[in-house]
Amino acid sequence: MPNKTIYVPDADLEVFDQAQDVSGKNLSATIVQALRFFTKIGEGKGFEHIEVSEGEDGFYKRKRFIGRELASASVHDENHSLLTTYIVYETTHGRYAVLIREQKKIPLEQSIENELKKRIMEKISGENMSSIPFPKEIEDLAPDKRKLEVYNSIDALTGHIPADLYRALHEIKDGEFLDI
Repeated sequence: MPNKTIYVPDADLEVFDQAQDVSGKNLSATIVQALRFFTKIGEGKGFEHIEVSEGEDGFYKRKRFIGRELASASVHDENHSLLTTYIVYETTHGRYAVLIREQKKIPLEQSIENELKKRIMEKISGENMSSIPFPKEIEDLAPDKRKLEVYNSIDALTGHIPADLYRALHEIKDGEFLDI
C-alpha cells in the first residue's frame, strides 16, 4: 500500500483530532472520506449530506450519507388506502439508495375533522399547531413505515421501484448540469 505524507501546521492539528473523533475511524479513513466528499462537491454534480429516517409508527433511526436526489414518485393504492413514495438518491460510491415511505391514507371525512380540530386548537392557543404537541388522534397523518434500500446499479432497481420512475432515472442519470 503506497504511503502519502501530509504536513499539517500545528495550528490545524486540532481540526484533524476533531475530524477523527467525529468519524470514529482512523485518520487515513477520515481524510479519504473528506476528500471523497470534497471532490464530489467540487465536480458540481449536486452531492450533499442526505439525512433520512427509517422505521415505523413514529419510531425512527436517522441514517446519513453523501449523495444527490435523482427522482421521486408516489403511488396510490386505492384498494388498501396506501400511499407509497419512492425517493431515489445516487451516492458518492456510485450506488443507488431508495427511501420508501408507506403511509395509510386517512378518509377525507376524518382528514377534514382533524383539520378542524387543529384550527380550533390554534385559535385557543394562539399559536401554530406545528410547534404544539397534541394527541395522536388529531394528527393529519397516519403512522407510516420508512425503509432505505441500497442497490449497486440502476438496473438492480428493476422491480423495486415503479416502472415510470425507473424509466425516468435512465433519462436523467447523465442529465445536463446547469450552473445558473
